[in-house]
Amino acid sequence: MTQPRFQFSFLAPRYWIQWAMMLCIGICTLLPRKSSLWLGDRLGSIFRARNHKRRMIAETNLRMCFPELSDHQRQVLMHRHFRLYGRAVIDLGLVWWGTRARLDGLCRVSGEPILRNLTRSGKPVLLITPHVVGVDMAGACLSRLAPGVSMMKRATDPLLTWRLWRGRTRFGATILMRDQGLRPMVKAMRRGRVGYLMPDEDLGDAHSVFAPFFGIPTATLPIVGRIARMTGARVIPVFCELNGDGRYHIRLGKALPEFPSGDLHSDATTVNAAFEASIRTAPEQYLWTLKWFRTRPQGEVSPYAR
Repeated sequence: MTQPRFQFSFLAPRYWIQWAMMLCIGICTLLPRKSSLWLGDRLGSIFRARNHKRRMIAETNLRMCFPELSDHQRQVLMHRHFRLYGRAVIDLGLVWWGTRARLDGLCRVSGEPILRNLTRSGKPVLLITPHVVGVDMAGACLSRLAPGVSMMKRATDPLLTWRLWRGRTRFGATILMRDQGLRPMVKAMRRGRVGYLMPDEDLGDAHSVFAPFFGIPTATLPIVGRIARMTGARVIPVFCELNGDGRYHIRLGKALPEFPSGDLHSDATTVNAAFEASIRTAPEQYLWTLKWFRTRPQGEVSPYAR
């Protein structure tokens, strides 16, 4: 499969709504920061109120992952998440069209020496991050530290796929499509590019192992251990937090010790534990609207089934 390309068919009337939405996001980049944050809050609140399906998924996930919280506490957490999600959607305009200087002004990176020391030593590096609201901004900001390579899934809408791909490649990153397989990413890492991966998606049990995540057996792709074994890369967990003041804090952790272990289940458990520890520090950042626990072991019923 080839990389996304602009097609003249994108100008057809059936794409006009998408163009209008992108235009609105672009206009928001011209507004004062407080105004764009306010619009993001409103957008997230509207999404929470009108998208019953995603709201129910979020409520199910939060109930499973935080049973110690009261219903009210989980509702407050969910409301905060949707507002941050709305802000991150508005900030896609900055990822797509914002200047390098403007993005640097909004982002703070902790742990840069860890990455720089590894890249200077010539060792391959794989950054791993969970699906948080600021994942696109984190990728854009990290690209200034070292040339990177990552993978993305094709969206159902080809125009959205192209727009996301264009935004993610603006600052020198190589973005591969998931249907291209692992080999191009492994080759790029061996040539010196830093890998950037979000491996926490439930893609079924065909190629997954069930590893604990918030105490729940979760279908987890053991892709991190495989890439680390194929490249000899040091694996560094990354967490991006969109703060209340509208700034992003990207934290690079220490390299996972004794990783990979050679055992797929053990490696997947290590990755999930690193993600869970980061998420618990700021749970409102995680994309709770996705079906993280859809695939169940031994024929168990999905928690999202009606």
